Amino acid sequence: MIVISNQFDKLDEYIAEAAMGNISWSQSLKSMSEIVGAEAMTMDLILGDGHSVTSLGTYGFDQAVVDAYAEHYAQVDPRLEYVQAYGKNGVIFDDEIQQSSLQGHNSEFWSWLETANAPRNAAVLVLPCVDNARIVMAVHRDKSSSSQNGLMGFFTEFYHKFNMVNSMLRMDIRNGGATDRPFTPLRNIDSFQLCVDENLMVVDAGGMTRYLLAMTGLARLGDEGQLGALPADFQAALMNVLHNLPPHDSTPLAHKGDLTDSVVHISAVVGEDSTRLASITVTYVRHPAEPEKVFMGAFGLTRRQAELLKFLRHVYSLDDAANLMSISKNTARVFLAQIFDRTKIRNRIDLLRLADRFS
Repeated sequence: MIVISNQFDKLDEYIAEAAMGNISWSQSLKSMSEIVGAEAMTMDLILGDGHSVTSLGTYGFDQAVVDAYAEHYAQVDPRLEYVQAYGKNGVIFDDEIQQSSLQGHNSEFWSWLETANAPRNAAVLVLPCVDNARIVMAVHRDKSSSSQNGLMGFFTEFYHKFNMVNSMLRMDIRNGGATDRPFTPLRNIDSFQLCVDENLMVVDAGGMTRYLLAMTGLARLGDEGQLGALPADFQAALMNVLHNLPPHDSTPLAHKGDLTDSVVHISAVVGEDSTRLASITVTYVRHPAEPEKVFMGAFGLTRRQAELLKFLRHVYSLDDAANLMSISKNTARVFLAQIFDRTKIRNRIDLLRLADRFS
């Protein structure tokens, strides 16, 4: 009997476990480094054209270097500029891309890199995630002791397996799971779209838009369908697109909120009745957070209302939830009625489905 071993057999497990939040991406990278013979690996999320860079995980780097890079230098690393300029989806870059023409840019970065205990060369894989969000994986290793063909094989397998797991997660309509772990699973990276008219009335949006806007901190959607409580830069960009003459290029905005980091693209479109509209696309990464904080931000609940909703997801009856919160059943009923009013939902089953979607 002949047994053939595939060195990439475990990739599905490593990717899926991190994608669902069961382990961190750093743990996953550590396991994958053994497959590809890497000294160090990094995995970053880029929203837009570098308007937001989030470290998903690292292996083989000093934590101080990771923190410094995430805090500041990810914004000035000319190698990222190169990746974004030429690597949209599925492009592999070989190492030493910082040489030649790149050395003349961002001297502050190169000075910092000289003193940082970090590998300088990397082979980089750029993967699509959702909308304009991309994953950038970098593998640092000694080329002289490793086969370049093996690295290309790893990248090819990772690309296909990552896309398969990502697609499967986005087909799951419940899309739930705990968000209070210190990890960033793939389901925490998503996007949504809407259109508004010159009065900031929403004319085209999905059913979750009300809650997604609030969660990102970009706006509150009133009962009449009008946007309100917009950050100043978001409102100014909307007014520019809606009230100035076309043509308009897509206007990107980066927004950091308590629960998410987002990149917003705004562009002018024409409605069916020839009215001018603004098309808004939001791509976001949701921070790990306690369910109560998510419910408060997305649904506009108070802390106690959010606590009741959290407990209702795990117990059989309202009495059980009231006992866990040390409140009377009548108080729990009042809280539940207030939750229904805030979320515009009228039955408990739909309410729990909504909570599962956001938790």
